[in-house]
Amino acid sequence: MEINITSRETIKPSVPTSTKCKTLKLCLFDVFQLNTYFPLILFYKKTTKLEGFSDVSTQLKKSLSDALTIFYPLAGRRCDYFSIDCNDEGVIFMEASVSTNMEVFLKPPKLELLNQLLPCEPNKCHPHEEVLPQLLVQVNKFECGGIAIGLCNLHILLDAYSCSAFLKTWFAICKGSKEEISWPDFSSAASSFPPRKTTGVRAGMLNINKDSNIEENCTTRRFLFDHKAIKELKSMSTCDETKPTRYQVVSSFISKHMIVAIKEDKTRPMVALHVVDMRKRMGEPFSKGVVGNLLWPALVVLEDVNKNTKIIDLVEILKEGLRKLTKDLFLKVQNDPCFLWSDECAELMLEGIAENKPISLVFTSWGNMGFNEVDFGCGKPLWLAQRGGTKESIPNTVILMETREGIEAWITMPEKHISILEHDVDFLLFALLNPNILI
Repeated sequence: MEINITSRETIKPSVPTSTKCKTLKLCLFDVFQLNTYFPLILFYKKTTKLEGFSDVSTQLKKSLSDALTIFYPLAGRRCDYFSIDCNDEGVIFMEASVSTNMEVFLKPPKLELLNQLLPCEPNKCHPHEEVLPQLLVQVNKFECGGIAIGLCNLHILLDAYSCSAFLKTWFAICKGSKEEISWPDFSSAASSFPPRKTTGVRAGMLNINKDSNIEENCTTRRFLFDHKAIKELKSMSTCDETKPTRYQVVSSFISKHMIVAIKEDKTRPMVALHVVDMRKRMGEPFSKGVVGNLLWPALVVLEDVNKNTKIIDLVEILKEGLRKLTKDLFLKVQNDPCFLWSDECAELMLEGIAENKPISLVFTSWGNMGFNEVDFGCGKPLWLAQRGGTKESIPNTVILMETREGIEAWITMPEKHISILEHDVDFLLFALLNPNILI
């Protein structure tokens, strides 16, 4: 199978950005992000509503240009550590042809080829001083007429919520449904959480997740937890005091088996880092369209985990960690310039075990983001994908995505550990390894 790039151009806003909007200040959490792209690929069946691929591509480019007048920072470039120059340099837009049918590609999904559907290498950490496009798009045409839209989103400005808001706007314009536009708020994040110097912040707090800056040769595997498996995991994790969510039971189950795989050759302490979206916990105005990396880590220590550990115990540890992330906590971060130096923050960041060089498992949920609803005029996507292949990447990361069948877990680990996981009989009782996508 071959994937050939047939065109590459730059899409700029259809209307130049006004002088008063030329500089966007980043927020505290933006400047903490690695200079890396996170990927997303949306697969769509052949559409009969548009005449052909050239028609689809033309409408996507025109609507993208219009959407960039609303999400204008995406057409800019980072000008220094704390801001983006909204200079209308534009978004990279590529087209590619795929020499196979989508049905062949997805039964089962050819994970090792997914990165070729993306416009650049995802998740590679670039130096902070390297100036990169905020967004790159690659529209891939399969022989059957199906389309896969691959996006690489620079994490400096966008988190998954912000990316979803942009996609909803772009695709609403594309299909002529402007009432569905998700209007962005670019000011609230930076005004409420301005960047602060971290000079003097205790080293243990900054180093707790330092392994997340280390790139290893890692492989990504896709596992499906179907509705039946999730129901059974919930029944194993529920009692009068504990009524867990789908995310809590699936992530706890995965963390147990990842630790079993890793501990084959490592004895360092284990920490699970769960990325939490602050918006719902903060309430308005943050719950309505605020763009930025409004993310905070819930860190929990996972001690003495082995193949006999009960999932309900790990669920309770996770719930206790999540309970600490309240609106009052985030108001302290917002209102107290010294909070990052405080004992309370040090305790949340597990400063005490930093010297033991813990191994971090990083969990992110893309559930309820609306990615599986975005329709540019030919229906909802039949599948969402992340990335594949073996590349240098941050090890021990998990992204959970909602599907029609249940929850998909995209797990990235060093090859020797992912091999143990994918042959773990107890894990595979609940997790289906890369099943077919129903067309």
